[in-house]
Amino acid sequence: MTIHVLIACSKTKSSPPSNDLIWQKQTTTEKWSKLWERETKLTPAKELYNGRAFKQQLSLCLQYAETKPHILSAGAGLISDIELPIPSYEATFQGGLGPKKEEWKNLPSGGLDKLQLEPEDVVISFAPPSYHQALLNDDLGIIAPQLIVPETSPLANIASSTLPIHPRAKEALGVADVDLNTAFLETYLSEGFDGFLKIKSNCDSLPPPVIRRKVSDDELLEIVRNASNCKTIGDLVRHLRDDLRVAASHERISKAKNLHSKKE
Repeated sequence: MTIHVLIACSKTKSSPPSNDLIWQKQTTTEKWSKLWERETKLTPAKELYNGRAFKQQLSLCLQYAETKPHILSAGAGLISDIELPIPSYEATFQGGLGPKKEEWKNLPSGGLDKLQLEPEDVVISFAPPSYHQALLNDDLGIIAPQLIVPETSPLANIASSTLPIHPRAKEALGVADVDLNTAFLETYLSEGFDGFLKIKSNCDSLPPPVIRRKVSDDELLEIVRNASNCKTIGDLVRHLRDDLRVAASHERISKAKNLHSKKE
Protein backbone atom coordinates (compact mmCIF):
# COMPACT_ATOMS: atom_id res chain seq x y z
CA MET A 1 0.00 0.00 0.00
CA THR A 2 1.20 3.49 -0.84
CA ILE A 3 0.11 6.63 0.99
CA HIS A 4 -0.07 9.44 -1.58
CA VAL A 5 0.31 12.79 0.22
CA LEU A 6 -0.81 15.96 -1.57
CA ILE A 7 1.33 18.82 -0.20
CA ALA A 8 0.69 22.49 -0.93
CA CYS A 9 3.50 24.40 -2.61
CA SER A 10 4.86 27.57 -1.00
CA LYS A 11 5.05 31.21 -2.00
CA THR A 12 8.72 31.47 -1.06
CA LYS A 13 11.11 29.88 -3.53
CA SER A 14 14.84 29.30 -3.82
CA SER A 15 15.15 31.41 -6.99
CA PRO A 16 13.22 34.42 -8.33
CA PRO A 17 10.87 33.99 -11.30
CA SER A 18 11.37 35.58 -14.69
CA ASN A 19 9.01 38.45 -15.48
CA ASP A 20 7.13 36.16 -17.87
CA LEU A 21 6.12 33.82 -15.05
CA ILE A 22 4.59 36.37 -12.71
CA TRP A 23 0.85 35.86 -13.16
CA GLN A 24 -1.03 39.01 -14.18
CA LYS A 25 -4.77 39.60 -14.11
CA GLN A 26 -4.90 39.24 -17.90
CA THR A 27 -2.89 35.99 -17.96
CA THR A 28 -4.63 32.90 -19.33
CA THR A 29 -3.71 29.27 -18.63
CA GLU A 30 -2.97 28.79 -22.33
CA LYS A 31 -0.51 31.70 -22.44
CA TRP A 32 0.96 30.65 -19.08
CA SER A 33 1.66 27.11 -20.33
CA LYS A 34 3.47 28.42 -23.41
CA LEU A 35 5.65 30.73 -21.33
CA TRP A 36 6.28 27.90 -18.86
CA GLU A 37 7.58 25.63 -21.62
CA ARG A 38 9.98 28.32 -22.87
CA GLU A 39 11.77 28.77 -19.56
CA THR A 40 15.31 27.38 -19.45
CA LYS A 41 16.25 28.10 -15.84
CA LEU A 42 14.83 25.11 -13.98
CA THR A 43 15.09 23.74 -10.46
CA PRO A 44 13.99 20.33 -9.12
CA ALA A 45 10.56 20.86 -7.60
CA LYS A 46 11.61 19.53 -4.19
CA GLU A 47 14.34 22.21 -4.05
CA LEU A 48 12.34 25.13 -5.45
CA TYR A 49 9.93 25.64 -2.56
CA ASN A 50 11.39 27.18 0.60
CA GLY A 51 8.26 27.49 2.72
CA ARG A 52 8.50 26.12 6.24
CA ALA A 53 5.38 23.95 6.04
CA PHE A 54 6.36 22.57 2.63
CA LYS A 55 9.87 21.61 3.71
CA GLN A 56 8.67 20.02 6.94
CA GLN A 57 5.91 18.03 5.27
CA LEU A 58 8.15 16.83 2.45
CA SER A 59 10.75 15.75 5.01
CA LEU A 60 8.09 13.82 6.90
CA CYS A 61 6.99 11.99 3.76
CA LEU A 62 10.54 11.00 2.91
CA GLN A 63 10.90 9.31 6.31
CA TYR A 64 8.33 6.67 5.39
CA ALA A 65 9.08 4.16 2.63
CA GLU A 66 5.39 3.62 1.85
CA THR A 67 4.71 7.33 1.38
CA LYS A 68 4.80 9.19 -1.96
CA PRO A 69 4.59 13.02 -1.88
CA HIS A 70 2.92 15.06 -4.63
CA ILE A 71 2.93 18.86 -4.86
CA LEU A 72 -0.23 20.92 -5.36
CA SER A 73 0.87 24.05 -7.20
CA ALA A 74 -1.13 27.12 -8.19
CA GLY A 75 1.30 27.64 -11.07
CA ALA A 76 2.17 24.13 -12.21
CA GLY A 77 -0.78 21.90 -11.34
CA LEU A 78 -0.12 18.48 -9.76
CA ILE A 79 3.61 17.70 -9.60
CA SER A 80 3.88 13.96 -8.98
CA ASP A 81 7.62 13.75 -9.58
CA ILE A 82 9.30 15.88 -6.91
CA GLU A 83 12.57 15.62 -8.85
CA LEU A 84 10.96 17.25 -11.91
CA PRO A 85 12.88 20.41 -12.98
CA ILE A 86 10.44 23.32 -13.15
CA PRO A 87 10.78 27.10 -13.50
CA SER A 88 10.27 29.51 -10.63
CA TYR A 89 7.00 31.47 -10.76
CA GLU A 90 4.52 33.64 -8.90
CA ALA A 91 0.91 32.48 -8.96
CA THR A 92 -1.76 32.14 -6.31
CA PHE A 93 -5.42 31.26 -6.04
CA GLN A 94 -6.01 34.59 -4.27
CA GLY A 95 -6.76 38.07 -5.66
CA GLY A 96 -6.87 37.19 -9.35
CA LEU A 97 -3.08 36.74 -9.43
CA GLY A 98 -3.29 33.14 -10.51
CA PRO A 99 -5.61 30.70 -12.25
CA LYS A 100 -9.24 30.34 -11.30
CA LYS A 101 -9.77 27.22 -9.24
CA GLU A 102 -11.74 25.62 -12.07
CA GLU A 103 -8.71 26.10 -14.35
CA TRP A 104 -6.25 24.34 -12.05
CA LYS A 105 -6.17 21.05 -13.96
CA ASN A 106 -5.25 22.96 -17.16
CA LEU A 107 -1.90 24.12 -15.74
CA PRO A 108 1.37 22.80 -17.25
CA SER A 109 1.68 19.69 -15.06
CA GLY A 110 -1.98 18.74 -15.32
CA GLY A 111 -4.28 17.50 -12.58
CA LEU A 112 -5.42 14.38 -10.79
CA ASP A 113 -5.48 12.23 -13.92
CA LYS A 114 -1.70 11.87 -13.46
CA LEU A 115 -2.10 9.93 -10.22
CA GLN A 116 -1.37 6.23 -10.61
CA LEU A 117 -3.25 4.48 -7.81
CA GLU A 118 -3.42 0.83 -6.84
CA PRO A 119 -6.70 -0.38 -5.25
CA GLU A 120 -5.16 -0.57 -1.77
CA ASP A 121 -3.56 2.90 -1.91
CA VAL A 122 -4.84 5.94 -0.02
CA VAL A 123 -4.61 9.66 -0.84
CA ILE A 124 -4.36 12.14 2.01
CA SER A 125 -4.01 15.91 2.14
CA PHE A 126 -3.85 18.60 4.80
CA ALA A 127 -3.37 21.42 2.26
CA PRO A 128 -5.09 24.80 2.85
CA PRO A 129 -8.76 25.11 1.75
CA SER A 130 -8.00 26.99 -1.50
CA TYR A 131 -6.07 23.99 -2.81
CA HIS A 132 -8.83 21.57 -1.88
CA GLN A 133 -11.34 23.89 -3.55
CA ALA A 134 -9.24 23.67 -6.72
CA LEU A 135 -9.37 19.87 -6.50
CA LEU A 136 -13.16 20.09 -6.36
CA ASN A 137 -13.00 21.26 -9.97
CA ASP A 138 -10.96 18.25 -11.10
CA ASP A 139 -12.06 14.68 -11.80
CA LEU A 140 -12.40 13.63 -8.18
CA GLY A 141 -13.77 10.24 -9.15
CA ILE A 142 -10.14 9.26 -9.64
CA ILE A 143 -9.30 9.63 -5.95
CA ALA A 144 -12.60 9.91 -4.02
CA PRO A 145 -12.82 6.20 -3.07
CA GLN A 146 -9.32 6.40 -1.56
CA LEU A 147 -9.28 9.99 -0.29
CA ILE A 148 -8.78 10.90 3.38
CA VAL A 149 -9.03 14.54 4.52
CA PRO A 150 -9.84 16.49 7.69
CA GLU A 151 -13.55 16.81 8.41
CA THR A 152 -13.12 20.59 8.01
CA SER A 153 -11.88 20.28 4.41
CA PRO A 154 -13.97 21.42 1.39
CA LEU A 155 -13.39 17.85 0.14
CA ALA A 156 -14.94 16.20 3.21
CA ASN A 157 -18.28 15.45 1.54
CA ILE A 158 -16.71 13.41 -1.26
CA ALA A 159 -13.84 11.75 0.65
CA SER A 160 -14.00 8.08 1.55
CA SER A 161 -12.99 8.91 5.12
CA THR A 162 -12.54 12.04 7.22
CA LEU A 163 -10.39 12.73 10.26
CA PRO A 164 -11.91 14.36 13.36
CA ILE A 165 -10.52 17.85 13.96
CA HIS A 166 -11.06 19.48 17.34
CA PRO A 167 -11.21 23.33 17.36
CA ARG A 168 -8.51 23.37 20.04
CA ALA A 169 -6.19 20.88 18.37
CA LYS A 170 -3.26 23.31 18.15
CA GLU A 171 -3.40 23.79 21.94
CA ALA A 172 -3.28 20.06 22.58
CA LEU A 173 -0.46 19.65 20.08
CA GLY A 174 1.40 22.73 21.30
CA VAL A 175 1.93 24.20 17.84
CA ALA A 176 1.27 27.50 16.08
CA ASP A 177 -1.26 27.87 13.25
CA VAL A 178 1.47 27.70 10.63
CA ASP A 179 2.59 24.27 11.91
CA LEU A 180 -0.82 22.71 12.54
CA ASN A 181 -1.20 20.90 9.19
CA THR A 182 2.33 19.56 9.53
CA ALA A 183 1.47 18.21 12.98
CA PHE A 184 -1.67 16.60 11.54
CA LEU A 185 0.37 14.91 8.80
CA GLU A 186 2.92 13.65 11.32
CA THR A 187 0.10 12.30 13.47
CA TYR A 188 -1.47 10.42 10.56
CA LEU A 189 1.79 8.95 9.29
CA SER A 190 2.87 7.79 12.75
CA GLU A 191 -0.44 6.85 14.39
CA GLY A 192 -3.16 6.80 11.74
CA PHE A 193 -6.81 7.49 12.62
CA ASP A 194 -6.21 6.58 16.27
CA GLY A 195 -3.84 9.52 16.58
CA PHE A 196 -6.68 11.94 15.84
CA LEU A 197 -8.92 10.28 18.40
CA LYS A 198 -6.11 10.78 20.92
CA ILE A 199 -5.84 14.47 19.99
CA LYS A 200 -9.59 14.87 20.44
CA SER A 201 -9.43 13.19 23.86
CA ASN A 202 -6.57 15.48 24.91
CA CYS A 203 -8.56 18.51 23.73
CA ASP A 204 -11.58 17.47 25.77
CA SER A 205 -9.34 17.44 28.85
CA LEU A 206 -8.05 20.98 28.35
CA PRO A 207 -9.09 23.70 30.83
CA PRO A 208 -11.60 26.29 29.60
CA PRO A 209 -10.12 28.46 26.83
CA VAL A 210 -8.62 31.83 27.72
CA ILE A 211 -10.79 34.73 26.62
CA ARG A 212 -8.74 37.41 24.88
CA ARG A 213 -9.94 40.85 23.82
CA LYS A 214 -9.68 42.19 20.30
CA VAL A 215 -7.79 45.44 19.74
CA SER A 216 -7.51 47.88 16.85
CA ASP A 217 -4.24 48.37 14.98
CA ASP A 218 -3.69 51.71 16.75
CA GLU A 219 -4.27 50.15 20.17
CA LEU A 220 -1.99 47.25 19.30
CA LEU A 221 0.75 49.68 18.28
CA GLU A 222 0.39 51.51 21.60
CA ILE A 223 0.60 48.24 23.54
CA VAL A 224 3.75 47.25 21.64
CA ARG A 225 5.24 50.69 22.30
CA ASN A 226 4.77 50.19 26.04
CA ALA A 227 6.26 46.69 26.01
CA SER A 228 9.88 47.79 25.70
CA ASN A 229 10.99 45.07 28.12
CA CYS A 230 10.16 42.40 25.51
CA LYS A 231 13.39 41.90 23.60
CA THR A 232 12.25 39.31 21.03
CA ILE A 233 9.10 38.88 18.99
CA GLY A 234 8.49 35.60 20.86
CA ASP A 235 8.59 37.40 24.21
CA LEU A 236 6.27 40.08 22.87
CA VAL A 237 3.72 37.57 21.54
CA ARG A 238 3.64 35.70 24.85
CA HIS A 239 3.34 38.94 26.83
CA LEU A 240 0.38 40.16 24.78
CA ARG A 241 -1.42 36.85 24.71
CA ASP A 242 -0.63 35.43 28.15
CA ASP A 243 -0.22 38.52 30.34
CA LEU A 244 -2.44 41.11 28.66
CA ARG A 245 -4.96 38.64 27.18
CA VAL A 246 -4.87 40.40 23.80
CA ALA A 247 -6.19 38.59 20.72
CA ALA A 248 -3.72 39.31 17.92
CA SER A 249 -1.97 37.07 15.44
CA HIS A 250 1.80 36.66 15.35
CA GLU A 251 1.75 38.46 11.99
CA ARG A 252 -0.13 41.51 13.37
CA ILE A 253 2.12 41.74 16.43
CA SER A 254 5.24 41.46 14.29
CA LYS A 255 3.93 44.14 11.92
CA ALA A 256 3.19 46.48 14.83
CA LYS A 257 6.66 45.89 16.28
CA ASN A 258 8.31 46.68 12.92
CA LEU A 259 6.22 49.82 12.55
CA HIS A 260 7.18 50.97 16.04
CA SER A 261 10.86 50.33 15.32
CA LYS A 262 10.72 52.48 12.19
CA LYS A 263 9.18 55.39 14.14
CA GLU A 264 11.90 55.33 16.77
